[in-house]
Amino acid sequence: MARVADQLIEELKKDLYSGALQPGDQLEESALAQRFGVSRTPVREALRSLVDKGLLETRARKGAVVRLLTAKELMDLFEVAAELEGMAARLAADRLTEPDAEAIKHGLEACEDAAAEQDEDAYAAANIIFHGAIHKASGNARLVEQLEQLAGHVNTYRSLPYKMRGRLAKSAEEHRQIMEAIFANEGDVADKLMREHMMLQGRLLPFLLQHLEEQIA
Repeated sequence: MARVADQLIEELKKDLYSGALQPGDQLEESALAQRFGVSRTPVREALRSLVDKGLLETRARKGAVVRLLTAKELMDLFEVAAELEGMAARLAADRLTEPDAEAIKHGLEACEDAAAEQDEDAYAAANIIFHGAIHKASGNARLVEQLEQLAGHVNTYRSLPYKMRGRLAKSAEEHRQIMEAIFANEGDVADKLMREHMMLQGRLLPFLLQHLEEQIA
């Protein structure tokens, strides 16, 4: 049973890391049991484990929901993410290979296409591809591991600012500037641009939290 629960935990973490699950989303045991073709017992065990990890929380009459962080928790989180993402961009500029360059370019093109279509879901997916390509290009496995651990907390919030007018186009332009700095072997510039990109996202989030809290209250 524990092994089944572990598999469910990994699947649900993928949903969190990809941003498919948003803050306040409810996870119903019956729906998850049907989705994965298992009984409610391993589902309940998996949800309890994710609550213990701080990724989910329990709410009266709703059960397990994706945890909604406070504004302070969000800023703390994005400060850490900004530093690590900036480091990845700086290292990528120094260690860039042709395959990694193609992967970063592919991610940017996907972001620009999604921004042109004003497709928030497609942009969220493309955003993860773009950042993930830079992580890989850093050539630092321990750094990539740390960024993957942060993803479960960060990615559920990354897409919230996309609802603001013009944010998709602005984010895509920031991505292009970061890519150009990496391709030009300007590591310090890439680092600075990436940190600014991440902290802008972080600064926008608290303004959206109150509306989100009202929606899921």
